[in-house]
Amino acid sequence: MNGVFDLSPLVKHLLLNPLEPYSGWVGSLRVTTRFVIPDYPAQISAYYKDLLPGGLQNCVNQSGIPFNYNQFGLQFQFEQATELELHDNDMNLDPGVKALADQFGPVIFKNAYLSLEKRSMGHRNRFPHLSFHVDRSPMQPTPYSIFSRDPFDPEQSEPRTASTLLTANIVAYLQCVKEGTCDPVTEKGARSQYDLFGNSDMSQVLDKLVLNQAWNEPKGTGELVLQDNRTLQHASYYRDAARQGYRIGVRYVG
Repeated sequence: MNGVFDLSPLVKHLLLNPLEPYSGWVGSLRVTTRFVIPDYPAQISAYYKDLLPGGLQNCVNQSGIPFNYNQFGLQFQFEQATELELHDNDMNLDPGVKALADQFGPVIFKNAYLSLEKRSMGHRNRFPHLSFHVDRSPMQPTPYSIFSRDPFDPEQSEPRTASTLLTANIVAYLQCVKEGTCDPVTEKGARSQYDLFGNSDMSQVLDKLVLNQAWNEPKGTGELVLQDNRTLQHASYYRDAARQGYRIGVRYVG
């Protein structure tokens, strides 16, 4: 299936029970969708409860960092390998997919890839370990990033040894406060870069506070991740410190 498509019916069913995956059809394709981190505010509130005596919303208000994700990370797993046209040649993002990113943060497509023409766009990059950052400023016309694993590329067809981590700005801020490197009294708004979790057990936060895009689907599987640099931070996570993984595909869309 190529081109623009409507994923909203799948999401509508998923929202009836956000804790369980939902399998349905997009045209002739079977697709399973799920939220990677359901009830995200509850996860944040539980982990940072000592920093949130007035509640999460009070922290959002006082920090000046917007936050509106009830569910975080929307994943679509295609039963068969599928070509997707997420953006046009002018780097305009599909409006329906953009709406999903605005509501749920990262949007992940597994067993999916971009067209040959689109795969040649953009560049490749390897992000620093646990250095959470943004790639675009809010003033740039292409604030969304699409990260991609090309199933037809000899290197990227292999599972990757490093993850991409994604988290909401408010989580990066709270972790910074927890680690004592942010002053909540004087610091307002999100930074463009945070070094976090360096001495922490990541198992306590992965897919609870921080989405772990492991790029570990079987050989020859395409994977795509859309994220908004205005509201999210991302970093690499070297699961094996000696292996940084290949450079992942990156392009900017608006």
